Amino acid sequence: MKNASNSNIKNLIIYQKSLDVFKLSRHIASYITYDKDIIAMHNSKNYLDKYADKLVIDALGLVPKIVETENETNQIKKVKQAKSLRFFIDRLYYNTRHLETSKTNGTDFIKLLRIELKKLRIIHKQYVRSLIQLN
Repeated sequence: MKNASNSNIKNLIIYQKSLDVFKLSRHIASYITYDKDIIAMHNSKNYLDKYADKLVIDALGLVPKIVETENETNQIKKVKQAKSLRFFIDRLYYNTRHLETSKTNGTDFIKLLRIELKKLRIIHKQYVRSLIQLN
């Protein structure tokens, strides 16, 4: 099997949704931390900053994992890597729930991200099923 080209990866629904989730996560983190960068959030003692940092880092991990999955030549490993994407999605969801209950000023945006994460879970399930059917 040949490595997937960039144009094929960019056309994947899961790739596009993951980019959307990352952008939204970054905007939310910026909003609730008053425009702190990732390093400042990571070094902060404020628990909101810590969860915002985790949110962005986990969202950032989605896209490279999808590219890695698509470039895998062994079909069994490809399915395993695709299934491992759920870990990032679940951690993102957990962090949004934690931020939502912390009485931060961006709860409407956090709810919007949770909706997008639910959509991403559905897309992920379809993605994994499509890879399994190729076996």
